[in-house]
Amino acid sequence: MKIAYVLNNTWYAGGQTRVLINKVNYWAKHGHDVYILTADQDGNPSYYEMDPRVKTVDYAIGYIGADQLSMLQKAMKLPGYLIRHYTQMKRTLMEIRPDVVVSMYGKEIFFLPFIKDGSVKVLEAHGARYTWIFSRKGLLGKLQNWVDIQLVRRFDQFVVLTQEDIPNWDVPNTICIPNGNTFAPVESATLDVKKVISSGRHGVQKNFENLVEAWAIVHAACPDWRLKICGQGLEKLDPIIDKLQLRDSIDRLESSDMQKEYMDSSISVVSSRHEGFSLALAEANACGVPNVSYACPCGPRDIIINGETGILVEELEDYHKLAEGIIRLIQDDELRKKMGKRAKELSVRFSEESIMQRWTKLFTELIAKKKKH
Repeated sequence: MKIAYVLNNTWYAGGQTRVLINKVNYWAKHGHDVYILTADQDGNPSYYEMDPRVKTVDYAIGYIGADQLSMLQKAMKLPGYLIRHYTQMKRTLMEIRPDVVVSMYGKEIFFLPFIKDGSVKVLEAHGARYTWIFSRKGLLGKLQNWVDIQLVRRFDQFVVLTQEDIPNWDVPNTICIPNGNTFAPVESATLDVKKVISSGRHGVQKNFENLVEAWAIVHAACPDWRLKICGQGLEKLDPIIDKLQLRDSIDRLESSDMQKEYMDSSISVVSSRHEGFSLALAEANACGVPNVSYACPCGPRDIIINGETGILVEELEDYHKLAEGIIRLIQDDELRKKMGKRAKELSVRFSEESIMQRWTKLFTELIAKKKKH
């Protein structure tokens, strides 16, 4: 197959980028012809290592710079950006003639289905619809949500990350294919290391301030344990860490080797207000690390079997309850290791091979259907 992925860039150090790079590396390794078409790579290397057989094209559109403009300035400039993006991408697609083009839900959603290059058009949503609705307010937000649905319906296939999210879209051609683990260690974490891990970029969604509040309670009960937060923008946690006098028990770092970080941890925590899937939960399971997570939409309920592979905290944003879950696993070695063992066993649900076989089946069926018409 000849497959093209379309997105903003690959230099951003997020879960979506990591999952994408794993996918294209898998396709290339299995003999497929793979392209990545970016809007604004700006000459930067991919944050995660990419197979040299993957071909890349960048259009240098300038969307990122436009994000700093006022609403009126954006409205004036966006049509020009979209026309230039459409023109350049159409030229590329007509030249390479891919079998499948996958949009990662960037600005190309406005025009990609209208490029008649003979390819199947697939749209992937790496955030739950709840995430969009949560962040969009008022009449403009309602308009944006309505436009979303109209755009999604123009694609041959729409793919979301969780079963929980499918009803939120109310689009007939919607299916669920979760993210695959970006690693699959043979061994499991020992769960004897006195470290709790959380990961993600600082922001409203990840709710790390709430986690720090929970950690103040955990630290008082279990002072010999440490919290490790891996991600970007974590310096913004300085005020609350200093206020609660936790600087000596919380480590913050950026890491491109998350397997190493999970293997060196005994409990994983997700304090998010909402998720698209939560790759962190699945990756912790792959390393045999049990999770404690708020039962937020969408993802934790798809991944954690409460009481078996981890603990789901139903009381969203109640950091006292989150702390209780963490302390329970810290103080009960047998339960922690039992949950970690079961989490490892069930992590095969999200193994790379299992998930990529589902993508292979989908692409093969869509291509065959396209050829019939």
